[in-house]
Amino acid sequence: MTNECSICKAPSIISRPYSGEALCDNCFRVSVIAAIRTAISRYKMLHRTDRIAVAYSGGKDSTVLLAILVDIQKQFPESEVIAITLQEGNRQDKERQRVLRQVTQQLSVEHVTSSYQDIFSLTLDEIAERAQKTQSPLSPCAYCGTLRRQGLNILARRINADKLALGHNLDDEVQSMLMNLVRGDLQRLARITPFLKGVEGWLIPRIKPMYHLLEKDIALYSKLLQLPLYHPPCPYKETSLRSEIREWLNTFEDRHSGSKFNLHASFLKIINSIKSSKDEPYQKCNSCSEITSQDICAVCLYRQKLGFSTQNT
Repeated sequence: MTNECSICKAPSIISRPYSGEALCDNCFRVSVIAAIRTAISRYKMLHRTDRIAVAYSGGKDSTVLLAILVDIQKQFPESEVIAITLQEGNRQDKERQRVLRQVTQQLSVEHVTSSYQDIFSLTLDEIAERAQKTQSPLSPCAYCGTLRRQGLNILARRINADKLALGHNLDDEVQSMLMNLVRGDLQRLARITPFLKGVEGWLIPRIKPMYHLLEKDIALYSKLLQLPLYHPPCPYKETSLRSEIREWLNTFEDRHSGSKFNLHASFLKIINSIKSSKDEPYQKCNSCSEITSQDICAVCLYRQKLGFSTQNT
């Protein structure tokens, strides 16, 4: 690693092979914040009076996003940042809640929590157990992701949020793009965007301010923040397709620096070429009345396939 910062010549703490630069502590922090500010500005993610719900899990990505948005919000006193957390209901939730309380108190930010049990009358453990019994081809992570998306939208709606901020980074986006390509799901691939428009009263607009940041940069920034993190991985993580793609992608990036950025740029071209000129039509689910693009939302379809009763959320 180069010993000097490429910008100010101070001792460097990180080398970026894909750009050929080395950065010191201060210049690295500035670059991360600048990337977030650029994404917010480029995609017109926020307004000065927005009430922003930040999906906060306690991991490095959501912790960095929350801390930086809290700092940015101080410059816009008419706006508000609120951390929201969904508890999956697995055995690790109690420890995570302890960490979340510590961080939100240190950042002086309001923290609103709910759970799969509260919203769906189910826990992730119950879903995983039923999926195993029914020999479902889907991993618990597939079910969890669907419930999480709907659950976060419901929770953000409950607190009257104007935007729902997600801690997705560039690695996450490329992984999602590859997953949908492997599955042949071009419709879902076309939905991957840094700013998903909302539907008034039903779908809260979703923003991804860390859209252009690599996971390893966020990991380093989280260490510099010196805020406690919730480290233990989800017990179902290794059963997911995403884990396999993540491992392959990281290996490929190590061998061919810049591959993640190149793949991301290529996928954006594909998405722009297949995206419909019209906004996707939304309607209320015939079962639970939540917003969906189909007659029945994915959550209710999963409940039916696993033998759980549907309910109005």
